[in-house]
Amino acid sequence: MVLDLPTLAQLLIFGLTWGGLFALTANGLNLIFGVTNILNLAHGEILMLSAYIMYWLFTLLGLSPILSMVISAPLFFLLGVVIQRLVVYPLIKADPRVDKVEKASLIVFFGVLLFLQNSALLLWSADYRVVTYLNEPLKFWKVSIAANRIVVLAVALIVCLLLHLFLKSTFLGKAIRAISQDREAGMVLGINPTSMGFLSFGLGTALAGISGSLAGLIYVITPTMGFIFTIKSFIVMMIGGLGNTMGTLVAGICLGIFESLGSFYIGEGYKEAIDYFVLLLFVLLVSKGYIFKNREF
Repeated sequence: MVLDLPTLAQLLIFGLTWGGLFALTANGLNLIFGVTNILNLAHGEILMLSAYIMYWLFTLLGLSPILSMVISAPLFFLLGVVIQRLVVYPLIKADPRVDKVEKASLIVFFGVLLFLQNSALLLWSADYRVVTYLNEPLKFWKVSIAANRIVVLAVALIVCLLLHLFLKSTFLGKAIRAISQDREAGMVLGINPTSMGFLSFGLGTALAGISGSLAGLIYVITPTMGFIFTIKSFIVMMIGGLGNTMGTLVAGICLGIFESLGSFYIGEGYKEAIDYFVLLLFVLLVSKGYIFKNREF
């Protein structure tokens, strides 16, 4: 199959768009896992919920999806704090040992996943919903790209960079990183891990809220859309590295580009298979010591 330059450029832009969205979603999951050691299996379902909120605000009230992100961010931050208080905090209080909390949280968040997914099915049925917003093509040289994809890529990159600056340059960001890297040392320095857990869960959920509004612009909205975003976020988090926002951004963009090029050459139906192949290849390279030789996992 011949790939000319305009087609290659268009595929790369598609890959960058999806990759930026994957990275933004994965950074939220990464932030939560880094501080609380909890893998939020319902992260994609929270994204799905945000996509539906954006859809109904746009359909019923005519509110711009870009403005809905401004609403979603604080709303989902509060949702994350509530989930941390009602779901995670009781687990930690019952048995604070990390291994016990990790195992119990997997079961609990699988339940949250099923609850959110089935609630969406009952409320809004399984019908596909699409948001038609900024679909007009913009032409650059011989490449046509929908304006909504440019918006998704720009917002995803900006939010990822702001998160990076927050974690690197602010007191709260440094406190989150300290607890993520060494909980005991952070506590000696006077950092409250419980407070950082609430903050990180709120921020991670807010990122999922923003991601949902963006995903609804370029992806069909269904009650089951969240699961695939959770899987992709996990893959990107694994490759990018725990607590590494820029690594996660690079990993997300690379995965998006691999998906875009792979879909063109071997078919759209193999997109998810490409993700698993990339993860398997990464794990094999690490296990053989070809990359990250001195890195501990």
